[in-house]
Amino acid sequence: MHCFYPPNAYSAYKGISMDFKRLRYALAVADEGNFVRAAERVSISQPALSRAVQTLEEELGFLLFDRGNRNVAVTVAGAAFFNHARRLLFDVRNMEHDLTLLRDGDSGHVTFGIGPLHSGALLPRVLRQVRADQPGISLSVTINTSTYLLDHLRAEEMEFFMSDVRLIAPAEDLIITHECRQYGGIYCRPGHPLLGRSDVTPADLLPFGMAAPTMPEVLMQQLNKLFRLPPGRDLPVMLSCDSVHTLIDVVAESDLLLISSHAALAEAAQAGRLEQVAVPLPPLWADIATIRLRGRTLSPGAQRVLQAARSILAQLAGTEMPRQQA
Repeated sequence: MHCFYPPNAYSAYKGISMDFKRLRYALAVADEGNFVRAAERVSISQPALSRAVQTLEEELGFLLFDRGNRNVAVTVAGAAFFNHARRLLFDVRNMEHDLTLLRDGDSGHVTFGIGPLHSGALLPRVLRQVRADQPGISLSVTINTSTYLLDHLRAEEMEFFMSDVRLIAPAEDLIITHECRQYGGIYCRPGHPLLGRSDVTPADLLPFGMAAPTMPEVLMQQLNKLFRLPPGRDLPVMLSCDSVHTLIDVVAESDLLLISSHAALAEAAQAGRLEQVAVPLPPLWADIATIRLRGRTLSPGAQRVLQAARSILAQLAGTEMPRQQA
């Protein structure tokens, strides 16, 4: 297909610097058919409007209007141009609207991750709050090990993730922000044989078996030390699952003991489905941190999600927030 342009028009098209304000002014003239009414519509003087339209015509290389004594008529070339200009300005308005939402954190797509140990208490609350406060944000969440999350963060497939800081080795390409310390305990069903005893020892727990969120090897080793297990013997975790709700359902109907954070089990305890076992153990805790790439700014939407997470963490049971420096 061949296209032919008048020489002056071709040279003009090569050097057009599109001014959206002039497009709006020219469209006002096309709609009103009169420079005076168009000037009132766009709130500028009639001479300034005339100069803006004339400048646009010079840039295009053809006339947009046939001028009469009082009114104007759109030329054939002008009609074709305005057909495109209207679509262009519509897209510009949409872009301005979308950028405003993105800037304010009310829109966009946020991809982040969280470790299994912390997902039960935190994630549902974060999702509910973000959906209520910023319904224009779409979310993709990955629950997985810290190794998996770190690999995908470095592949730039997520903006940040939250995990136990003990599982993340410091690195130059990472920003690791300590968010809080969460304490945990050992829980069982109401009526469990261990309840009501004042002489329960860590060894008394082992025959019943444990249920727990998926734990990496380093945390299992620390639990083995807390229970003073001999080398080569691991804590008897009989059920490992990333769904805290599933763990609660199973433990509430069996003699398994559940190791988890107080925050994750608070609702089940308040509902009478679980009770904490009183056993002399050192404090069980996890330090939650946010991990993101150095040199990469979080999107406004991701900042909103992280802000919601921090607000919720401060309200969770058994959670110790860092002290504010004076």
